[in-house]
Amino acid sequence: VLTSTENELLTKVGPGTPMGALLRQFWTPFLPSRDLLEKDGVLKRVRLLGEDLVAFRDSNGEVGLVAENCPHRGASLFFGRNEFCGLACNYHGWKFDTAGACVDMPNEPVESNFKDKVRVTAYPVRDVNKMLWTYMGPRETPPPFPQFEVNTLPYDQVYEPHIMTEECNWVQGLEGDLDSSHVYFIHGRLGPDSPAADGQIRGVWTNDRAPKLEVM
Repeated sequence: VLTSTENELLTKVGPGTPMGALLRQFWTPFLPSRDLLEKDGVLKRVRLLGEDLVAFRDSNGEVGLVAENCPHRGASLFFGRNEFCGLACNYHGWKFDTAGACVDMPNEPVESNFKDKVRVTAYPVRDVNKMLWTYMGPRETPPPFPQFEVNTLPYDQVYEPHIMTEECNWVQGLEGDLDSSHVYFIHGRLGPDSPAADGQIRGVWTNDRAPKLEVM
């Protein structure tokens, strides 16, 4: 049994936390590619490792993942304009590219170089086999991209990713995924002909009350 202090140490993942620092050492999946298919298309809010972010695909097809709040006056970039190779804040028009650089500051004199001194927090993104990944760690050069089988298969052999929101911390979510012994008791009544719940459940059933988990 964990103490409350140990529980917080394990489950808190925001900036400046020990577990947050650990998880930021790795590439992290954050959105299906289908959510950002169009260039200059919709913006997506992303809550990842305790940070509020905005994802967008620019005019060149590059995906950006930036801090939600504009570094100028803190306005939400989610309400900005995704156009002409950048995300422009709706408040004063400051525009940022996918790397976080300020590329336009329309309320500054033409000769001003102030925009070159301003950045918004931005994280590198990889679009691989229908999934968007990001690296949020401190290294200037991200670690090698994970060579999971799903990342190396031909594109047409990869299923669309299934996303489910769980109102819990990451440990509880992972524990539920690995805990196969609960399936008989909670999901045992779900069969292949069971009605879907909000279109998410396709049918799960088992008669094994004491399944064994094999680590390959």
